[in-house]
Amino acid sequence: MPANAATWNIGVARRRITPPLGCQMAGFDARKGVASAVHDDLHARALVFDDGATTVAFVSVEVIAVSAEFSAVVRALVEVATGIPAANVFLCATHTHCGPVTMHHFFNQGQPLDEDYLATLRDAIVAAVRAAAEDRKPRALRAGMVLLVEELDGAPAAIAVMYACHTTVLGPDTLSITQDFPFYTLAKLKNVLGSETEALFFNGAEGDLSIGHKSDLSAVGIIDSFRTFETAERLGEKLADSVIDGLSLLAYEEPVIDIASNFVALPLKTYGPLSSMILAREKALREIDSEDRSPEMLLKRQRALFARIEEYYASLYEASEATEPKTLAVEISAVLLGGTAFLTLPGEIFIRVALAMRAASPFARTLFLGLTNNYIGYLPDELSSATSGYEVIASRVPASAGRLLQDEAQVMQRQMKTRSALREASKA
Repeated sequence: MPANAATWNIGVARRRITPPLGCQMAGFDARKGVASAVHDDLHARALVFDDGATTVAFVSVEVIAVSAEFSAVVRALVEVATGIPAANVFLCATHTHCGPVTMHHFFNQGQPLDEDYLATLRDAIVAAVRAAAEDRKPRALRAGMVLLVEELDGAPAAIAVMYACHTTVLGPDTLSITQDFPFYTLAKLKNVLGSETEALFFNGAEGDLSIGHKSDLSAVGIIDSFRTFETAERLGEKLADSVIDGLSLLAYEEPVIDIASNFVALPLKTYGPLSSMILAREKALREIDSEDRSPEMLLKRQRALFARIEEYYASLYEASEATEPKTLAVEISAVLLGGTAFLTLPGEIFIRVALAMRAASPFARTLFLGLTNNYIGYLPDELSSATSGYEVIASRVPASAGRLLQDEAQVMQRQMKTRSALREASKA
């Protein structure tokens, strides 16, 4: 690293979170069976950044999602264990669909939660952050579309890939525990940069981004032939190659951290009476013939799935004690590391919503931490809502919710930009 490069105190660590064989697997309504093998281990991987005044922890959790309730408990325990404020701890699910059940939502109705595993997961995340906090030492930080942490001699200590895509190369027929394509991305990065380099994957605004399969078909068990481990390896290594090609472009960051967080009340979709939703679901299910593979029957299977999702959301809406109009409070945070801004997303946000946030950002680089500290399902953009489809049906909030997130993100980033300008002026 250059002699004039400023140093941070940065630590990195990981802990294994692979569930036991025989566990329920999350992510596919059409999956039949439980985990029968482990292709690759799952981990909680933590990066802790410290500028001397403020400390923040980014944690890549290789599961489908984390609930707000689970995250609140973990963040509080991290604060007790490390002194890092709970508000400065960000649990970011990678969204693998070949991992354990970690919460209840529309995609896993009826699947039980393993409370013993959730306790193990909780403790492993806390242990990973504690170990990363203890590992803090003077290191340099370079940023672009990835983060690269360097030792003082220039050797890579850690690399964090920020990439938006559904981690669903593998489909409902996969009964092996796996990170999906990020496994191959991280493995190749470690092979190139050195086995001592920690590698992390963070998902982004992946709500409507996948590797090319149709979610409407995948959701009812129609699996494209290209959804194999071989494809996962090819795509994962291709991503790693792109990261490696761009390393020379990464800029050194000054050790400055700023954080802003707020809760935004998102409107909820409204539904008819729950009783009518139940009748609609029952009617749709009666029309299903599991042996019929015709296009007409495929549409009926999709309608049945959509009816189940809408019934699920209608039940949540009816059970809510909030007065009309009912809303969903979600946390959104902005984090500044040097000159790079990060925005947290509480679920599966469509890419146009995130790109609008980036376009309005006053910072040269704005990256996204998807599925962070919460999972509200999908949040479509207004253009995508014009047509019906799995992701739009599976959204609990209307497209107008995206504008509220965009507005709050802009306010927080402008506040951070003002504080950044004041810091620079004080140095003059």
